[in-house]
Amino acid sequence: MTDRKLIKIVAGQALDAALLPLWKSIAIHHRVEVLAFESQNIPDVSPLKLTLFPCVEDMPGYYRDLDQHLAGSDLIVGIEASRLSSFQALRIARKMGVPFFCVTHESIPFAYENFKNIRAIQSDIYQNADFIMPSSRRAQQLLRLEGVPEAKIKRLAPVSDWHAFRYSPDKCRKFRTYIGLSPSDMVVTLMTNLDQLEPCSTLIQGIRLSLNQLPAEISKRVRIVIVGAGTMSPELKYQVSDLGLGNRTVIIAQDHQPFLSDLLSASDVLVEGRSHTKGQTEVLPWHVTQAMAAGVQVITVPGTLADDWLSGSMETRAEDFSPMDISMALVNVLTKGAQDGDTRLARGELFASATQRSGEPLAVLRDAIFAVSAKDSGSRRRGEVADFVQKHQVPVTYKDARDVLVICEEVKDFTGACEKSIQSEVLRIRGDALAALSRGDEAVTSFEESLKADQKNYNALRGLGYLAWHGHSHEDAMSFFKKALAINQNDYQCLVGVGLVYRRLKMFDESAFWLQRALSVGGLESSSLGLLVQACLENP
Repeated sequence: MTDRKLIKIVAGQALDAALLPLWKSIAIHHRVEVLAFESQNIPDVSPLKLTLFPCVEDMPGYYRDLDQHLAGSDLIVGIEASRLSSFQALRIARKMGVPFFCVTHESIPFAYENFKNIRAIQSDIYQNADFIMPSSRRAQQLLRLEGVPEAKIKRLAPVSDWHAFRYSPDKCRKFRTYIGLSPSDMVVTLMTNLDQLEPCSTLIQGIRLSLNQLPAEISKRVRIVIVGAGTMSPELKYQVSDLGLGNRTVIIAQDHQPFLSDLLSASDVLVEGRSHTKGQTEVLPWHVTQAMAAGVQVITVPGTLADDWLSGSMETRAEDFSPMDISMALVNVLTKGAQDGDTRLARGELFASATQRSGEPLAVLRDAIFAVSAKDSGSRRRGEVADFVQKHQVPVTYKDARDVLVICEEVKDFTGACEKSIQSEVLRIRGDALAALSRGDEAVTSFEESLKADQKNYNALRGLGYLAWHGHSHEDAMSFFKKALAINQNDYQCLVGVGLVYRRLKMFDESAFWLQRALSVGGLESSSLGLLVQACLENP
C-alpha cells in the first residue's frame, strides 16, 4: 500500500494494552500517533508519535479537546470496549465519518454487569465499530457470545519485541550477581501482584513439593525469585520462611519493568498462575511472551490468559492450579537441567518465528486497514445519515428523544459534508428531540438553524408551530403552520396543528374543517379522528 494513512490510537491509560509492537510495524507503511494520558511510567513508543493529555480529575478517562486532535485522521483506534476514551473516540469517528477499530483484551463475561453505563458503552462499540480486534481466543469467544458479527472480529495475537528481550549472558550474570545468585543456580521466577497472597501462595507450595521429587543435585541448586509490587510482601516472607524456603528465596517487592530484560535473562523457569478473581478483568501477562522471547521455560495453567496466548508455543502446562499439579510440571521441566545460552537464543528465535509466521498478526492489521480504506467511508456515513433522517420524518417521542439527541450531536458536524437538505433535517430532528424533552429554547434555536440550511424545510416550520402553540402564541403558531402547508399542503401534523389552534380559539367550525382535512390524509386510524369528535362535541 502506497497510500499512507493517518492512524490515531486513543490509548487512554492502557498503553501496555495498545499492542504497540504491532503498530510500530504498521508505522513503516502509515503515520501512527498514540494519544495517552500523562503518567509517571510512559514507555518509549518510538518511532510512533506520542501525544500526552492531562488527566481530568472530575471525569477519569475523558480526553479534553479530543476532537481537535483527531481531525484529519483516516483511521481511529480505541483500546478496550469498556473505556470512556474508546466511547469518546468512537463518537468522534462517527461524527467525522472515519473508520473505527477497537482492540480488546477483556475475556471475562459479566465483569461490568453492575455498571450499566459501562455495558452501554460496550454495546455501542460492539454495534458501531468497523472491526473489533480481540487479543486472545477467550476474548474472541466473548465477543461472539455478546452477539458481535463474525465479520467484525479480527483476531490479533500478542507479540513482544524479541530483540529487546532476547537472552543475554551479560545481563544474566549482572542480575544474578546483584541479587546474590550463582551461575549454577536454577532460578524459578514468579511475577505476581503482591496486594494479595494468591496465586503466589499456591505457586510457592507447588515449588516446595517439587523439591522432594527432584534429584538431590538439582534440588539443592533451585532458587526462587518473587517479583511484584503490593502490600502483602511481609506476609509472603513469613509464609516462605514457614515452608523452609527462606534461604533460597529472593523477594523483590517493586515494579519489575525497569529491570525486566535483565530478570528474564537471569531466569531459567517462569511459573504463571491465575492472575484474576471473579468480577475483575485479567491483567495482561505481557511478561510471559517476553519470557518466551528470552528463551525462558514457561509453565502455565489451563484457563488463564497466559495459557491462551501461548497455547501451542512450546510452554509446559500444569494440569490444574494446585500445589500438586504445579510441582509435577516443575519436576518435568527442572529434571531436564538448565538450558545453555545457545539453546535459549534458539528457543527465543523459534518462539518469535512461531508467533509471527505468515506476517500474522501484522497481516491482520494490514488487511483490516486495507478493507476500510477500500471503502468510501464518507459515502457510507452519508448513507447512514440519510437513513436516520428518513426514519424520523414524524416528530420524535419522549421515549426516543434522548437516544435521538445523542445521534444528532454525533452527526450534526459531519452533515456539513452532505447536501444542505440533509444537514437541515438533522438539525430539525434535533429540535424535535429537544422539544420532546421540554427544552424549548434550545429547540427553537435548532429549528432556526435548520431553516438557515434549508428555508423550505416544512418539518422545521411545523416544529416551531407546535412550540408556539404550546406557548399559547396562537398567531405565531398559525403563521408557522400555514408556511409549512404552503410547501407541503398534505403534511398531516401541520393540518392537525391548525385544527388545534382553531379549537383553542373556540372556532369550532374552522377546527372541524382542518381536522377533517387531516383525517383525509391520516386515515381512520389517525389521532385526528378523536380530535375531530371532540371538536364536534364542543361545538354548540
